[in-house]
Amino acid sequence: MKKIYWLRRLTLLMAVIGVGAATTGFIPVWIKILLIAGMGGNLLLTEEFEFDLRSRASGR
Repeated sequence: MKKIYWLRRLTLLMAVIGVGAATTGFIPVWIKILLIAGMGGNLLLTEEFEFDLRSRASGR
């Protein structure tokens, strides 16, 4: 469960950075790249952790 906990924390951090960048009106290119890469990584890690939890529950 610690993995899910840290994943939720990182998701919240990325959301706060995204909202903060959007409210300023100017989003630098490096922040756009960082947020896009972070969201992709977040999706991949979420799927991996859910698969791990399901495989443990089914006894594999």
